[in-house]
Amino acid sequence: MKRHDWQGAILLVVIAALLLAGCQRGGSGSTPAPNDAPGQASGAAPVTGQAAGPAQTVVPTQVPQPTQRSSIVEAGLEEPRTLNPLFVADPVSEELSRLVFDSLVTVDPATGEIAPALTDSWDVSDDGVRYTFHLRDGVRWHDGQPFTARDVEFTYRTMLDVNARSPRYSRLAERVKVVSVVDPRTVVIELIRPDASFLPTLATLGIVPEHVLAGVQPEQLITDPFGLSSAVGTGPFMLKQWVRGEQIVFERNPQYYRGTPQVAQYTYKVVGSMDELIAGLQDGLIDWAVVDAAQAGAVPAIDGVSVQSLPGFELVMVVLQLDSSKSELFLDPRVRQALMLALDRQRMIDEIWHGQAEVARGTQPPASWAAGPAGVEYSYDPEQAARLLDESGWQVGPDGIRHREGQRLSFRLVATGADPTRRALATWLQRQWAEIGIEVQLELEQWSDVRRRATETRDFDVLLLGVRWDLDPDQSTVWSSDSIFDGLNMGHYTNAELDALLAQAVATTNREERLAHYRQAQEIVLKDLPALPLSFPKVTVLWSDRIEAPPLTATALRLRYGVEQWRLRL
Repeated sequence: MKRHDWQGAILLVVIAALLLAGCQRGGSGSTPAPNDAPGQASGAAPVTGQAAGPAQTVVPTQVPQPTQRSSIVEAGLEEPRTLNPLFVADPVSEELSRLVFDSLVTVDPATGEIAPALTDSWDVSDDGVRYTFHLRDGVRWHDGQPFTARDVEFTYRTMLDVNARSPRYSRLAERVKVVSVVDPRTVVIELIRPDASFLPTLATLGIVPEHVLAGVQPEQLITDPFGLSSAVGTGPFMLKQWVRGEQIVFERNPQYYRGTPQVAQYTYKVVGSMDELIAGLQDGLIDWAVVDAAQAGAVPAIDGVSVQSLPGFELVMVVLQLDSSKSELFLDPRVRQALMLALDRQRMIDEIWHGQAEVARGTQPPASWAAGPAGVEYSYDPEQAARLLDESGWQVGPDGIRHREGQRLSFRLVATGADPTRRALATWLQRQWAEIGIEVQLELEQWSDVRRRATETRDFDVLLLGVRWDLDPDQSTVWSSDSIFDGLNMGHYTNAELDALLAQAVATTNREERLAHYRQAQEIVLKDLPALPLSFPKVTVLWSDRIEAPPLTATALRLRYGVEQWRLRL
């Protein structure tokens, strides 16, 4: 089996659903990673991000003057594992990495269209497999060295090297044929087949400097200090200091090609609890944070701080085991439909998320351009659920649990126990299904055990998890039969018609055609119900009115799009 591409090109999957375990931002406190090594650095001693070799910093003649406090302070309960784009594999690492490292292209949050970044422009061959990128002139690394096509080729070649153990390896190896340098300002990426998801997923990966990392053996890159105690990028901010368990300080890049950032520093503060985060906002020491949508209701009113609820990319769902060698309980579609009809999902939204989520009536997230109404609807109907179970031979026994041919309708539901939202949701599901005669045994486990079950052993009956879909609406990594053994089709779901639609959707760049394919694909998934879509939690942001910034969206925050324009009010 090839290495899994956990939160790479198609989606970032957080088995704890990016809901915050123990009030942590971004998931269960642990997210899939290629290797734990990048996160093993510890201690409170400050480490500084000194560039390799003498820096040749060119300071523009006019630099924005800092306000009384010259640093925007973001806070979170999780600490990134690394800033190195070759290895970022969790949301916090990915987002903070974008402060330091830019990509070939980005995604315009307002339109969802591809926008230039390190690339001025690009051409696509008529057959859709050859992308020629024309790089910006005059871009320099933080140490003053010029950015060239060789850096792009080095970055992708390294991620395509199996010895480097990049979490991007599988996705790239399945799609990219070759990367070649034409001249210092031109690089060509040739795909194996046309793939409309290439630009918003694989061309948005951060580029690293060849002149800094070329001397490191591929198998040693994952433990190299680059991205931990040093970082040289082309982004709007430079790594200044990382005090483990406390904070990361970035200073502005005065030669940033989009313009000098409006604040002198950007700080990410690691806090130990929601109480500490709230106190920091109240005292004016923290400017903004993303918090668990389910816990937003517990945040008191704070003068000068607003709560913004943004449509997001996360889907919370229940995956059903369809591998007959492991379980036959869910092979009958009537059983799957009954499980869905027994859930009062609006009540779930009110009780678990306190309104900070939407009922998932499809699989495409609200922040996606492919989001839209579904033709298949599952309204709460416990009577119909009971009838479907009766029809499928599951009759209520004297103990109140349904039986068929001597077998009880009983299964294990696996979830991350350290996450209070996940734990509450698992208990809620247990109660709802008990009302129609189904016995649910909760197995609330540590993150590492849940991850192993979900992605290695596939040892589960029912799995409560979440996916953070990528910016492109391709969901092949979860629904395609090709993803059973080298992807995140954890329940062994297969549908040939769906496979064909997903393939057709990435074979064209015509958005209307893609949208039509994805609407059909969504209908098939909702009809088959290999998983039960529950909710789309909001991206819940606590935002101080001290910050002036372009309009916030889930995409903008995820990419840190336009962060160089953020400023503090005088």
